[in-house]
Amino acid sequence: MEIFRNLLLPISSEFFSEDMVRRASELSKIFGSEIHVLYIVEEKTLKKMEEVLQPFLTDEQRKRVEKEIENMMSGIAEIVFERVEKMIPSFTRHVRMGEFSDVVRDFVDSHDVSCIIMGFEKECFVRYRLLESLSIPIWVENGDGSIVVGACSNLAPNVKVPLFTMELAEKLGREARLLYIIDVTEKVEVDEHGNKMERSVEELRNAAEDFRRKYGERARVEVVEGRMEEEIVRYARKNNAHVTIVGREMKKRGVLSKELRKEMVEKIKNSILFLN
Repeated sequence: MEIFRNLLLPISSEFFSEDMVRRASELSKIFGSEIHVLYIVEEKTLKKMEEVLQPFLTDEQRKRVEKEIENMMSGIAEIVFERVEKMIPSFTRHVRMGEFSDVVRDFVDSHDVSCIIMGFEKECFVRYRLLESLSIPIWVENGDGSIVVGACSNLAPNVKVPLFTMELAEKLGREARLLYIIDVTEKVEVDEHGNKMERSVEELRNAAEDFRRKYGERARVEVVEGRMEEEIVRYARKNNAHVTIVGREMKKRGVLSKELRKEMVEKIKNSILFLN
C-alpha cells in the first residue's frame, strides 16, 4: 500500500511512545516501509531552562551552558534511538530543535513522507494541529483492538475509505467492517466529485442500503443514524476497533471540525487513521 511506503515517526523530547514504534515496525514488515525517526528537542523546554538561569549567568557562562544542554539532548536522542532500534533494526535518524508541529511540517516539506505515525498524548493536543496543516495520512497510535473500521457517511464521497479498509484489514489479518452513518444534521448526499445534493431522509436511507449492497459481500456493513463524530466514537469503542479509518475527504468539506477531531482521538481509546 503506497501510503506506508515512507513512514515518519516524530518523537518529542517530552514524550516517547513505544506503541507507535511497535506499530511502525509491524507496518514496515508487512509493506517494506522506509522509516524516518525524527527526535524533536522541544524549544519550550530549553527556553524554560534559559529563563531560570538567565539572572545568574554571564553571557559567556550562558553560552557554555547552552552548549552543554545541546550535548546532553543529543545524548538523550541517542538513547531514544537505541530503544527504537530494539524494535526497528533499520531506520534513518534525525534530530531537530523547535516546536513539535513546526518541525514536523518542515520535515514533511523536505522529505518524501507518505504517512506519519504519532503516539497518543492526552494532555498535549497541540500536537494534533498537524491534522489541520498536513494533507498526508496521519496514524495516531493508541493501543490494540480487534477489527478494522472504515467510517463512511452521506456527508462524504466514500471513494477511498471502503476499499482501503478492506485491503488494510486483509494485510493486518483482521476483520473489516464498514460503518455507514446517516447524518441528517445536513440532509445532503455528497457524490464522488464532492458535489452536494439535497436529499430527503428516505432517500438517504436508500443510499445507505445501496452502499450496503455494494460492499456487503466483502465486509460487514453496519448502517446507523446519528451525528457522525458521535457514532464513530461509539462504534469504535463498543467494538474495540484495532484502528478506525476516517477519510480526510470529510475534513475538506468541514464535516469534522478541529475540536471534533481532537475529541475523536481522545474518546475512541484505540488507534485512528486520518486518510487523505
